[in-house]
Amino acid sequence: MNAPLVADFRQEMELDCSFDMGDEILYAVKWYKDGHEFFRYTPHHQPHTRSFPVPGIHLVYDGINCSMVHCKLRLKDLTRDHSGGAYCCEVSSDAPTFRLASKTHNVTVAALPRENPRIESLTTSYAEGDTVEAKCVSDPADPTPILSWYINGLEAPSRFIGEMTSSEADSLGLASRSLTLRLLVERKYSRGDSIELRCVSSLPGVPLSPQETTLKIPMRTPDAQVINNQKLHWLTSPSAATNFRVTWTWLVIGVVRWNMNIVLINGIR
Repeated sequence: MNAPLVADFRQEMELDCSFDMGDEILYAVKWYKDGHEFFRYTPHHQPHTRSFPVPGIHLVYDGINCSMVHCKLRLKDLTRDHSGGAYCCEVSSDAPTFRLASKTHNVTVAALPRENPRIESLTTSYAEGDTVEAKCVSDPADPTPILSWYINGLEAPSRFIGEMTSSEADSLGLASRSLTLRLLVERKYSRGDSIELRCVSSLPGVPLSPQETTLKIPMRTPDAQVINNQKLHWLTSPSAATNFRVTWTWLVIGVVRWNMNIVLINGIR
């Protein structure tokens, strides 16, 4: 039996049951959800197929394909509340053995995120003492995703995490979430020349691996530009500017006196 572990209710779901009767004759293939029969295939009776009302089950009739070796169905208009559950395919043989064989798969119905979470609001690089303010935004889903932050592979302390916010649900009931991270950059958080940030998005009650996005933000170190800026700051301070003007004035006076002495000497000669 083949059935999805998680079915997206925006799409149709396919169920497939294959079997080998050996020397026995197929009597019937029956499909159940949570113990309630919703479809039956009996090749030696008329009509060959029958359906039964079960909440959350809506057959696509042109998607029915049953034979002596398999029975495939398609379901549409899935809902989280009624379409998820235990799906069972039961195969029985005709007289004289009347044997039964069955297989059951559990299916969870949800609207899955179509993209990994996004990390926003970062700048190109950070220096020690800067503050990183990042936002993680999930893709819309139902149930609404749960977000978490990791720094260099370790879950971020709660004091760095802001309040998780949710968007309004759309017409299908899908909503997204966002979660902020505020981190004061310290050398202990860097791995060489960068800090690794990872946002993880998981769906509560859905048996799928979480989605995640990882970014490495570059670390800047003090360089010549910083030193030059410090020199510029010194030159533009009030006391430094006054000293500079006084020094420049005496330099001009000295040059003028030197030129005058040369002129007097030449005149005496």
